[in-house]
Amino acid sequence: MPTRSRPAPGVPTDPRAVQRILGAARRIFGRAGFDGASMGEVAAEAGVSKGLLHYHFENKDHLLVETQRAFFRQLHQRFIERARKGDGGLPSALDALDAMWGAARELHQGAPFLVETLALSTHDSAMGRQVASFYTECTGLLTDAIRAVFAEDLDRLTVPPERMAVLIRVLLEGLVVELARAATEDELARVDLAYSDMRALFARFVLAGQDGPAVDLDKLGAAWPDAAGPVPLPW
Repeated sequence: MPTRSRPAPGVPTDPRAVQRILGAARRIFGRAGFDGASMGEVAAEAGVSKGLLHYHFENKDHLLVETQRAFFRQLHQRFIERARKGDGGLPSALDALDAMWGAARELHQGAPFLVETLALSTHDSAMGRQVASFYTECTGLLTDAIRAVFAEDLDRLTVPPERMAVLIRVLLEGLVVELARAATEDELARVDLAYSDMRALFARFVLAGQDGPAVDLDKLGAAWPDAAGPVPLPW
């Protein structure tokens, strides 16, 4: 997590306080949305001073990015542990998709800001560098989780884990854009239905069928030569 190079005078560093801040921020962003939340509310709910909050998080934009980073790390750890226990495969992969979409859906009121952050990783600014770092880490964690969850079926994946992470990113980004545009309950319901359709397609096609034609991954890769590198995720 990005922090300043050395503590501000009189401000203690406490990892437990950081976790309380992140937990409080997630609850408040979920309740009030990005625009409705305030740093003061987060500090009060976390039981910390505003000085400590601003020591770790420069502003509300930074706090939202780090809140999502913390969520993604927790999600990754959860599915790595499940895979180690032998509880992997398609059900776990679908559970992970549901958790990722649930995180974006919970922050529905902040979706317009999330859409704006998709372009920030290319900006030469402090926030741009934070977002770029977040995207790079989360893409690696997602690829790693796919490998772990499908450890017994890697040879049956229709595309390699690195490219599957890209596909998931593209689809979820599109849904987040739609979420940002949704202004009524009917429009939100249509976005939820689109996610359900995406989930169903993923469940059906993520693994090559036993009797289906073999997928030539080398030929497929020739059409997508630049799949490596930082890949943004929508939260």
